[in-house]
Amino acid sequence: MPELEVRELSEVSDLRSASELFDRIWRAERIFSVEVLRALATHGNAVLGAFRDGRMVGAQVGFLGREGGELLLHSHVTGIEPSLQHQGVGASLKWAQRDWALTRGIELVTWTFDPMIARNAYFNLRKLGARTDRFLRDFYGPMGDVFSAGERSDRLEVSWRLRAPWVERAAAGDHGSESLGAPALLDEEDGRPRPRASDARRALVRVPTDYLELRERDPDLARAWRDAVAEALEEAFGRGYAAVDFLRDGAYVLERT
Repeated sequence: MPELEVRELSEVSDLRSASELFDRIWRAERIFSVEVLRALATHGNAVLGAFRDGRMVGAQVGFLGREGGELLLHSHVTGIEPSLQHQGVGASLKWAQRDWALTRGIELVTWTFDPMIARNAYFNLRKLGARTDRFLRDFYGPMGDVFSAGERSDRLEVSWRLRAPWVERAAAGDHGSESLGAPALLDEEDGRPRPRASDARRALVRVPTDYLELRERDPDLARAWRDAVAEALEEAFGRGYAAVDFLRDGAYVLERT
């Protein structure tokens, strides 16, 4: 593979390429206009692009915010050229974003993602070391892009503590082990979600391994899974659990904090 270059975007031509890339990925119009990207990039926010052989293959937009008086970066959108997904472009953008934040004295990055998409959960919690105890039901309201149309826009908001030991280990390539025996708060039985009771220190919440395929094949079952996962995570977070990992076979690892 040719070498990947990640850099800040400021030129209008690059910002236009990023805007067009987002629209292609989500098959929607105006995910971010060139004008908004220009304003964000000019006023101290993180607008990054990934280039291979001079061609933009990924882009990322974050803006500054505060939480409890702490300055943070909220990473709103990361998009990768569809033909190059799962080839390390997203990881390169996220680690570059971490460097961008740390050089500016920012130690917390947040973002949201759909809890039903297992591959994103695995990337965020296992590969990056992010954690979450915030479930946001229908956070954005109705959405019109190809991935979200017709569904509740449920989201998990992750906290990426950039200097936390588990993030430092993830940055070094140490992603831990999956040898975990824990009871399930939400399990799978004959393809359907099955809630279970447990008060263990660690517990699992299972999700379909390919929710988008399930939604195409059986929309009613997909809705049942979305409702069950929402209820399981809301209830668990209310009891003091946080999601600290995600297993490759499709389960959130929850731990009492």
